[in-house]
Amino acid sequence: MTDFQYFGGSVLEMKPNRSTVGRNCATDIGNTGESGPARGEMRLISRAAAILRALADHGDGLSLGKIATETGLVRATVQRIVGALEAEGFVTTNPLTPGVSLGAELARIAGSAHRDVISMCRPHMKILNKHVNDTIDLTILQGSTAVVVEQIHAPHTLKVVTHVGTPLPLHCTASGKAHLSRLSVEQCKTLLTMPLRNYTSQTLSDANAVIASLHSTPEDFIFRDVEEYSEGVCAIAAPIRGIITGNYALSILQTRQRYDAQSGDAERLLLECRDAIERAAGL
Repeated sequence: MTDFQYFGGSVLEMKPNRSTVGRNCATDIGNTGESGPARGEMRLISRAAAILRALADHGDGLSLGKIATETGLVRATVQRIVGALEAEGFVTTNPLTPGVSLGAELARIAGSAHRDVISMCRPHMKILNKHVNDTIDLTILQGSTAVVVEQIHAPHTLKVVTHVGTPLPLHCTASGKAHLSRLSVEQCKTLLTMPLRNYTSQTLSDANAVIASLHSTPEDFIFRDVEEYSEGVCAIAAPIRGIITGNYALSILQTRQRYDAQSGDAERLLLECRDAIERAAGL
């Protein structure tokens, strides 16, 4: 068995996330006692939060029109708020990928909320990276996506790399499946209600079939993505169990060639690393 060192660290208890704002987010914010400009500022913050939550629930990004539909806001209001959020780095637009997505600054702030967990996991991720020579991701379930909160890059030139802050779909990525495995069937159905996108010819886009495959396997099962999300790219993942601050998963990203050559060893090393992290957390 590979010798993974233990790394002590505390687990910060956080309050649960608020539920997604509904379509009536444009209404006033209760009876706060504020009036005039102060109330207007609070309403603006509420609208900006609704836009950010809508984007968090759609990892592929949304057009301005779709954001308006999701939030119940007027399109002109959405455009104005998105412009302000983009200036601060909270959202981003990419000419190669139509629509608006969450920005790097928001990912940086969100990452600070998980700093204790990341600090605890990082040394074990580095050891795993050294043994498998592939990219290692730590993700957390946020809304209906798996968001990368830490990553150790592979040392070689030909490698698979996402980026910290990248939202990944749940139904066709190894990390996403690992997150779903920690939820009840009803919770999975709630997260997989939207039409599931076919990213490649290998993508399973039937929600019931995805859920059935997750809940018919042992707790220590390795979850796989064999070219389901991207052609030529594979991944294996395992959920990190029992951390109270969130639903975390650990994954190894590989090219198809490396996946075929070393999947057995990589799976064993991944589980050993996950178990070491759980011991470090006192689980």
